[in-house]
Amino acid sequence: MQFSFLSPAAFSLLLALPLLLVPYLLRQRYQRRVVPALFLYQDISSPVRRRLWGRIRLSPLFLLQLLILLLLVAIAARPVLRYDTAGKIALVLDTSASMQARDPSGQGSVFEAAKEKIQQELANIPAERPISIFTTNPLGAVPKDLLEADTGTPLTAGSDTRAILERIRASDAPDPNAATLSAFLARLLRARDFERVLFVTDRPVTPLPGEQPPPPALRTVTLDSAQPNIGISTFRLYRSPFFPDEIHATVGIHAAQDALSPLPLRQVVIEDGQTQQRFAAQPLGQPAPQSFSFSRLPLATSYRARLLFGEGEGEGQDKDGLAVDNEAYAVLPPLEEIAVLLVSPTPEVGDSLGQIPNIKLTLMTPQDYDPAAVTPASAFRCILFHLTAPEVLPPTPAAFFLPPDDNPLFPLGQSAQQPALTHWTHGHPLTSYVTFPLLTPAYAQALHPSGWNTPIIESTVGPLLLAGERAGRRYVVTGFDLLPYLGRRNLPASILTLNILGWLADEASQSVPYKTGAALGPQSHLAGTADLPRHVRFPQSTHFQPVEQALSLDRQGVYTFRENGRERLVAVNLLSPEETDLGRPLSLVFEAPVGQPHVPQSQTGLASRTHEQPVWPWLLLAVFVLCSLEWWWVARTDKAREQD
Repeated sequence: MQFSFLSPAAFSLLLALPLLLVPYLLRQRYQRRVVPALFLYQDISSPVRRRLWGRIRLSPLFLLQLLILLLLVAIAARPVLRYDTAGKIALVLDTSASMQARDPSGQGSVFEAAKEKIQQELANIPAERPISIFTTNPLGAVPKDLLEADTGTPLTAGSDTRAILERIRASDAPDPNAATLSAFLARLLRARDFERVLFVTDRPVTPLPGEQPPPPALRTVTLDSAQPNIGISTFRLYRSPFFPDEIHATVGIHAAQDALSPLPLRQVVIEDGQTQQRFAAQPLGQPAPQSFSFSRLPLATSYRARLLFGEGEGEGQDKDGLAVDNEAYAVLPPLEEIAVLLVSPTPEVGDSLGQIPNIKLTLMTPQDYDPAAVTPASAFRCILFHLTAPEVLPPTPAAFFLPPDDNPLFPLGQSAQQPALTHWTHGHPLTSYVTFPLLTPAYAQALHPSGWNTPIIESTVGPLLLAGERAGRRYVVTGFDLLPYLGRRNLPASILTLNILGWLADEASQSVPYKTGAALGPQSHLAGTADLPRHVRFPQSTHFQPVEQALSLDRQGVYTFRENGRERLVAVNLLSPEETDLGRPLSLVFEAPVGQPHVPQSQTGLASRTHEQPVWPWLLLAVFVLCSLEWWWVARTDKAREQD
């Protein structure tokens, strides 16, 4: 413990205070005032002639006023009390999905290596130092009951941290973004209870150019996880309401650190999410594509996409850095009615569209059509214009079946009877499952493409089907008539009609998986109501658990929510290309304290920290107390003189 002054000038004045006694000594020697205006000597009585080194008679009031003056000068010197403390340590453990990566040394996972590294760090800390453990997923403190399950006592550096760390597991959620993590660490550094923060992660912490480096109170321990890795970045199921039994899927992959070349041969497979029965598989050729499409999948309640390495099941898995991103889940999309508006001079053709499942049709003549009444907020998912066309494109997706010659939107070209189709775009959703050699329009009129639409079907007289997007909305125009809808009696035309409806509706019933790390709270719409579902069954679990508070979706898989006797499946996936990039740098941004130099981390540890406690507030309080005492003393003395 050290006591020091921050103001040298005030400290010098404090040393000069004894000189204030010189006038009094002179007065004692010559029995007369030499400093008549000095208030400190007003109550000193005239003594008899004495020697200069005789006994000095000082009144208590003189000593009190002198003490007040000394304290005021001491306050100006700003004294501080320096002492060393051994406060609490905040241990922040990265529990993101990338911590499950295979340790490059081949011994276990990076998360297991992190636990061993923590044991080494804690071995250099005094056993009595208190420790608080925090995780990044979920971001915050580890539950108290988890830490004190065995001992019931607070955690210290000498506790059995190995047994406690074994209860903590890495989640399937990605890292918090750098801004969130920086704010969390900065909040811990500002807390009075924590003298040091130890952050253990698999990502090297590197400040951005021009940014302040981490403060010396933060010590980061980085474990090496950089290695080739490949993972699933997207997994989507598509189910058109007009083709309820047709399921197709797309799987996107992301490779980190040029992982496509050194890793062994891979396959992408689609399986039943419950029985693991394989539905389809596609090998990865060279060069490997970044997306795969699977069509006509069997009906199932849930699906799983997987990446397989090597020739056999399980072979080559040790070559991939992270296993959790090699699979993803999806749930069969529910069916819903699609509101469609048909504008036609012959509304009777609309009766044939009633054969299409899950369609809610509204009929209207061109004279009754009001463009102002059709807005993006209207209930219609799309509009079908049959043998007519408006003045401008509607603000909703629309199809135009054989528009008239004088229409202002699509210029028409040469017409023909029973034209032969010569070309169509393979792989486009509009041409799926259509047998074009059997599609023979009785009459057609060629279309002239514009800048925003492209030909999909062409014939001997020119393009017969154009499609494109404008202002974020899809439009289709055909140079031949597809109505009435004849179903199986004209299968190619019927399939093309259903493709157009499904493309305009944008496959809105497709399954959108939720990301790991999301929280199911009171305002979540996962349960379909404003409240939480009452029960949930977690992935790989066989029984339901009651839900009493916000639920963190930190595990990948299919969750089952039950409310009022009804169950709903929700797919939760990692699907994070950033997390697939193992060993990517982490940039933490901190505001540097004014006047505090940066100390390299190599020169800092988890030892004691020096604190500076200002003393002047207590001295100021003492001055107020002494001034009050002096006022009481003077008042008491004056009253006694008046009575005499």
